[in-house]
Amino acid sequence: MNQELMPIPRDFLCPITREIMQNPVVLIEDGRSYELSAIEAWLRDHNSSPMTNQTLTDRRWIHNYNLKSAIEEYCSQRQAIASLNQFLAFNVCSGRIPSEWEDKPTLKIRISLLGGSNVGKSTIARYLQYGEKTNFIRLNTTTTVGHDLIFFYLDQLFENKYVITVQLTDIPGMERYESCCDNHFRTCHGALLVADSTDIDTLERIELYWYKQLHLKGKDDVEPTLICNKSDLFQENCDDEYRRIFLANAEHFASLHSMAICYTSALRGDNIRVMFKQLILRVLHSKTLLKQIKADDNVYDTASVHLSDRLSSSSRETNIFKTSSINCC
Repeated sequence: MNQELMPIPRDFLCPITREIMQNPVVLIEDGRSYELSAIEAWLRDHNSSPMTNQTLTDRRWIHNYNLKSAIEEYCSQRQAIASLNQFLAFNVCSGRIPSEWEDKPTLKIRISLLGGSNVGKSTIARYLQYGEKTNFIRLNTTTTVGHDLIFFYLDQLFENKYVITVQLTDIPGMERYESCCDNHFRTCHGALLVADSTDIDTLERIELYWYKQLHLKGKDDVEPTLICNKSDLFQENCDDEYRRIFLANAEHFASLHSMAICYTSALRGDNIRVMFKQLILRVLHSKTLLKQIKADDNVYDTASVHLSDRLSSSSRETNIFKTSSINCC
């Protein structure tokens, strides 16, 4: 795939080895560039040009620094594409990160599930957590009254060094709990605005309250996605006229605010994982959000160091106090 996206320029290949050159030199007499080790080996056994087969009267060579710089830049870009291709194959896993990654720097993405009661937010969260096993896990589905937190991680390193963790927050949808959501509006990097596609009033509530609050209180570059959930019931139970009106309103709202729109069935799992993965990618693709996430990670690391220092200092003071008490006795 890398060769298809970035074919190797012929000038970057040594005529002798047919491999990308690492230390290109120009043979003065024939004006061609070769890999240094290859041309030195050639000249030990030959007195002719590898390209023209003409006898050489001057066997000197000089470094081709311009070509070397161009090759290094090409290889760097090619490596970046290879890393990106590998990362794009990531899977979203629930639970704790693997123990072998615990010493690597971590970036946390915060995503909030926003929407009214009974639109299927908790079912979406449960499917993301358990996948197809959801139907075999008998959990009592009650109205969310507190902030349910679920943690995920990506099974590929970002930029070859960062562990990506995702905090998914299921926000209570009942109106009397809406005042508790301000902090999650302010801190989230992505938002899933969930409407029940069989109840057009839930879409209107997304427009009039949830998106407006996210826009007023959230980050300037927060990545929202409109989720039209219960698509299975939408197809089975809604007539053509209702479907036409709902789809037109949903697409108008999403287009007006330049946000992605996704039709899902949390019960069947339709489009749930694809939607979540696309939102994660959009957050990481945003330079502003990525800068904020990296800055948040640095602040957390600094705070952790300060806390560790304070705990160590407190421990030393406790030990001194114990020693003094013993001496006094």
